[in-house]
Amino acid sequence: MEEVYQYIRNKRIILLIATIVLIVGGYFFLIHRPMSVSKVEPQQELTAKKNDDTKSESKSKAKKAQDIVVDVQGAVKKPGVYHVKDKAIVQEVIQMAGGLTEKADLKQVNQAKRVNDQMQIYIPIKGEIANPSVNNVAGSSHSQDKKVVNINTATVDDFKDVTGIGPKKAEKVIAYREQHGQFKSLHDLTNVSGIGEKSLAKLKDQLTI
Repeated sequence: MEEVYQYIRNKRIILLIATIVLIVGGYFFLIHRPMSVSKVEPQQELTAKKNDDTKSESKSKAKKAQDIVVDVQGAVKKPGVYHVKDKAIVQEVIQMAGGLTEKADLKQVNQAKRVNDQMQIYIPIKGEIANPSVNNVAGSSHSQDKKVVNINTATVDDFKDVTGIGPKKAEKVIAYREQHGQFKSLHDLTNVSGIGEKSLAKLKDQLTI
């Protein structure tokens, strides 16, 4: 009888130990399982954030690579305002403007000069005497201490400060603007009666759009 009692007691101890092992094992399993998941998610978020930062930096660099604005006028096929890369030279800008016309006089142009932001490049035609203040190294930016008149907003009185445009010619410019809309480039002034390429060359450093 004592042996039976001892046998049952041993079984209960073994059962109790097995139960404790299962409970402890299950507890650690439940605790450590979500921890492995939580370690992955932050890493994924960090990687995604890093990729976004890299893309933003790349876009920023691409934007900085083309942050120079240059106005090209005169004897080029497509005069206008162009966005060019920093440290670009005049020759590259001329190519962006469709290249030179047959009337272009390159003897007066320094094609190797580096362009600056808001610079105006004027390519003279053959036989034209380029204005030194405009085309002294193939273009220059407007002088900060000299008044420049905006041809898209100027009144007749505003044109009084422009040498080469009298009251009658100013009225023609305004009439053309009202009929055809705002000027897209200074070269559009040659469409106004009384203003040709030579006249424009003398006016360019006094006007803007």
